[in-house]
Amino acid sequence: MSREETFSHPAPAPKWAGSRPIVRGAALAILSLAAVCPLGGCLIPQSIEPKTTTPHPPPHFVVETIPAYLLTPLLTLIRQGSVDAAQTPPCHCLLEFSGLVVEEDDPTITLEARWFIDYDVTVPNSTLVRFTDVMEGTFDDATAIQRTLRVYSFDADAAGIVTSGQHVVEVVVGENEGFDPASTTQPNRAMKPGYTPAIYRFFVDVHVEQVSGQCPQTPPSRRVCQ
Repeated sequence: MSREETFSHPAPAPKWAGSRPIVRGAALAILSLAAVCPLGGCLIPQSIEPKTTTPHPPPHFVVETIPAYLLTPLLTLIRQGSVDAAQTPPCHCLLEFSGLVVEEDDPTITLEARWFIDYDVTVPNSTLVRFTDVMEGTFDDATAIQRTLRVYSFDADAAGIVTSGQHVVEVVVGENEGFDPASTTQPNRAMKPGYTPAIYRFFVDVHVEQVSGQCPQTPPSRRVCQ
């Protein structure tokens, strides 16, 4: 039987969180937690089942390697300061998701990471893949079971976010041949039978209103000028 690896930070649930689809394998666990964690303040741990031999071993996130600045329950993105706006060209801040590592028992398998923002099957635009990262397998190193994801930059401007509020940024990592392009229940992220993805979820509080001074330049926030 397949299983699904899901991890998320404790954070206030956005008002639309109840309408967001829950990943297949974790549905019962999350529904059970909802009874005792109605505000989304509980940790949803990764599966800790013993490893088993399967045709398509699922990857999992190596939580211990995630930078401390990404482990806060609610990340904050302050988009722009008055000093940033006065620059030529104008500047603004984005969030960089870096240092994420996944482990896959079979080093020859090619993995693919797909990033989503506020994924909701009832909102077609939200099911679009915001960033894709293909991690090629290797036959040269049998110990190469860990893969480091490329940095994903969450930019409110690029995402078309024009009002302040909370958002969910998710990364889905699975065997690249395991994604099901024909799925209509979970477009762009559903897996074929026998394949299981690892999912990591971040909660982000976005402030689009301009503040005085400059937006923070401490990780994961970074200022860009363009």
